[in-house]
Amino acid sequence: MNTSFLKSTALALLAAGLSFSAAASNPANTNNTLYGVNFGTGSSYSTTFLGGVTANFNALVAVGPNNVAAKFSTKAGQGGYQGIGVSPFTGSERTPGEIDIGESIVGSFSSGIRVTSFSLGLLFDGPEYSDVNEVAKISVKFANNSVALFTLEATGVNTAIWSGSNGTVLNLSPASNALGGAWKVSNPFGNALVKSISFGAATGAKGSAGGAGTNQSDYTLISVSAVPEPETYALMLAGLAAIGVVARRKKRA
Repeated sequence: MNTSFLKSTALALLAAGLSFSAAASNPANTNNTLYGVNFGTGSSYSTTFLGGVTANFNALVAVGPNNVAAKFSTKAGQGGYQGIGVSPFTGSERTPGEIDIGESIVGSFSSGIRVTSFSLGLLFDGPEYSDVNEVAKISVKFANNSVALFTLEATGVNTAIWSGSNGTVLNLSPASNALGGAWKVSNPFGNALVKSISFGAATGAKGSAGGAGTNQSDYTLISVSAVPEPETYALMLAGLAAIGVVARRKKRA
């Protein structure tokens, strides 16, 4: 086989793979991380990330048995962590700029992705604002079309419980007055590929604050990070293998 053809093919395959892997290796790179603050104030947000995966996010609010279009909204962040919430187009709302009971942010993807982490803010364990333990409700549709429901519950200033069998919870900012109540869940769904993900709110168990509280669950979506389907990395490996063939041929020559 022509050496120049091998070389050009190798470089093309490697470039295709690196366009994904370089972003996936850097958590701060916006090519593999979607930030809520970029969603704007409309009812939907669409972007391309991971080198070619289209992500569509929608703000929704429950009206009777149906979910209808709402709008993204923000409020002042705490502890340096800023996220996005939901507000209805009309009528009153429980907590402006947060995802409250009956509200949700739903993201769908043009191909399956592995969610490496997501981060939520303003999720408190209760005493800070005379409420109860707050619970984020995360519903996921996987690439095999199965659906699962998970929860993240704040149980203390620096502790929270993730209901999934996979996942590690990291406190990014203490759940204290004027601080972020910010949490990162890494590898929440293991290696399972995700087609869509919904962030909603649930009534929390009674916390140490006492009383019924007023907003049993309200929080913000800070970010979602992911990597593409495994086939993407096969391109990079194929490119590296082809370059190795070229190098060996040159050495023999």
